[in-house]
Amino acid sequence: MKVTRRQFIKTAAGAAGAAMLVPQFARRAHAAFAQSPKLIKFGVNQKLRLFGIDIPAASPAGTPYRDVDYYEIAMRQFTDTLHPALDPTTLRGYTNAANSSNLLSYQQKHLEGAIIATVNKPVRVKWFNELPLDIPLPVDPSLVTPYAFGESLGNDRAAPHLHGGLVPWPSDGGPFHWFNNPANTDKNPVKGPSVSGNVAIWLDGTDDYWYPNIQSPRFMWYHDHAVGLTRLNPYLGLASGYILTDASEAVLMAQLGFPTFDLTRQVHLVVQDKIFASSPFSPGSTGDLWYPDAYDTQFFALAPNAPKPLPVPSTVAEFWGDTMLMNGTVYPYMEVEPRRYRFRILNACGTRFLSLRLLGALGRTFPLNTEADVAKPGPALTLIGTEGGFLDGTVAPKGVVYNNTAAMPLVLGPAERADIIVDFSKVKTVTAKDPLCFILYNDAPVPFPGGTPLADFHPANNKLAVPPAPGYGPNTRTLMQFRVLPLGALTGNTAPDAPVNPAWVLPPSPPPAQTVPGTRDVALYETVDEYGRLAQNLGTLAGPLAQLDTPTEVVEAGTVEIWRIFNTTADTHPMHFHFFNVRVLSRQPFSWRGGMPNITGKALPPDPAEQGWKETVKFHPGECTTLLVDVPPTKGNNLAPVQIPPSPRLASCYPGYEGAEYVWHCHILEHEEHDMMRPLVVQG
Repeated sequence: MKVTRRQFIKTAAGAAGAAMLVPQFARRAHAAFAQSPKLIKFGVNQKLRLFGIDIPAASPAGTPYRDVDYYEIAMRQFTDTLHPALDPTTLRGYTNAANSSNLLSYQQKHLEGAIIATVNKPVRVKWFNELPLDIPLPVDPSLVTPYAFGESLGNDRAAPHLHGGLVPWPSDGGPFHWFNNPANTDKNPVKGPSVSGNVAIWLDGTDDYWYPNIQSPRFMWYHDHAVGLTRLNPYLGLASGYILTDASEAVLMAQLGFPTFDLTRQVHLVVQDKIFASSPFSPGSTGDLWYPDAYDTQFFALAPNAPKPLPVPSTVAEFWGDTMLMNGTVYPYMEVEPRRYRFRILNACGTRFLSLRLLGALGRTFPLNTEADVAKPGPALTLIGTEGGFLDGTVAPKGVVYNNTAAMPLVLGPAERADIIVDFSKVKTVTAKDPLCFILYNDAPVPFPGGTPLADFHPANNKLAVPPAPGYGPNTRTLMQFRVLPLGALTGNTAPDAPVNPAWVLPPSPPPAQTVPGTRDVALYETVDEYGRLAQNLGTLAGPLAQLDTPTEVVEAGTVEIWRIFNTTADTHPMHFHFFNVRVLSRQPFSWRGGMPNITGKALPPDPAEQGWKETVKFHPGECTTLLVDVPPTKGNNLAPVQIPPSPRLASCYPGYEGAEYVWHCHILEHEEHDMMRPLVVQG
């Protein structure tokens, strides 16, 4: 059956029990939702918050376990001021459990709780759910009822997921690993089906999470993954960093001229997009976050004659904000000296892709110093790593230099990371009173790759009803401002950086295990649900499947597979794989003929920015992407200190599919929850 969504959707006939395939209808143009107020960019009180300095990191809670870093981390609701002109914003986030003992005196920060870990030294975390039952965003009950949980559980469910972590499955924090605040249920905790029974006390009689850190240095993050709330809890702030380091990283940084692990020179940047507007959940507040509560047919197609009426509230097919935050601050600036800086960037947006480069500002005074001049490229972005750690030294020993042209953008889908070096030392002489300004600029279309100008906020966009004024938001193109000050203005040290060692190389990655013969073919689909709403699914070549359908991606621990993934939709999907890393081998165009894909072009190598190991990969419309999938062993590699039990949910729901329970899914969070996520079962 041939169907059309925007320009390209061709799907196979649906498998038994699958969602309905998209019928013949046209999707209307996207448009913006609510609109945030006019907020000044890069103002006096909008300095970038730095992780570990302005944003508190998690602190170990004593040393009860030998050779283990032990943390006690609480999840709770709080307020933080994200822009001087906004009221305090109601958020959810992570903090040291000790900070929760006196909620009136401790001022929690957005994105607080980053964990700094050491390679081969395990981290053990005891989580405390202190969330209230009510959540200040609309919750769609139809996303929860298919899993037989019902609405009565409340909206305090939480499932901390270490994104990118090689962890035993009971500590993965997948969609069914949630647990609630026991204070909300008469002190009797309610837990999801994946942590019920003996699994709840799998580690020394506790339900602590165990992170072995048997990976190379990398920038990971942890965020909430509870089913039905995955798109809302991280949007409210349940996310923070997980920074894994070791001595080899320090050696590499020294070769690049970084003398120490200095958090003012090696900076972590977390990008988010938000909407600030009043809603029934935050009436009259200028600071609280807005999220749509209705499936608005002005923005998204609705299939006619659906079996069920739209739920209230209803999820949407995609969500994009109009106001950009960096490290929890709306439109911040950072002062730098003419030196080299390392930035590890995380795209933590729910839907929005980023296409990044540095550009000079239009002028030296406000508002021209807040707007980018596309004709004035700034310092290049030198890529040295992705979410899988450093780029493999056998592939790209000098990294990738992005020359700030349209031909070589640094594109990050939601959940992707980039480890880059920026050298400001070539910037011409400046004065502290008149710094030279550069703008971290983003012009990725939304939705990606087709896009619509109605989700692209900047002063020159005459497609908007009211384009933002220069110097003010809403603006999705200017993420942050860098102000280059003279040498010594920040540090007191007027000596230039040490030169880069000309022989520096990125460390090689270990070779994968032996490849299992044959390939595994899977596909990405777009469908409609029983309410007539656009939905997304994963599946086999036989058709789309729902998350609760029988597992099809069952892999053997300690092996390597070749996967071919066919994207039959109109969107690029950033697919995230729990537990294992992958390599992009090639991309090829295809068409759909006779119920099967037909390769129509030659295999192209991976993009320069994806030549190392990854765990979140972009899959483009009409392309077959071939991956090398490296499944780690589950035994004999220090994955866990005790025997890992099988998943009780798998054993109960899918007899014969017992094993370790993980998932793979799209990291466009509305897609993930509706219903572009499938079980990933590891056996052996």
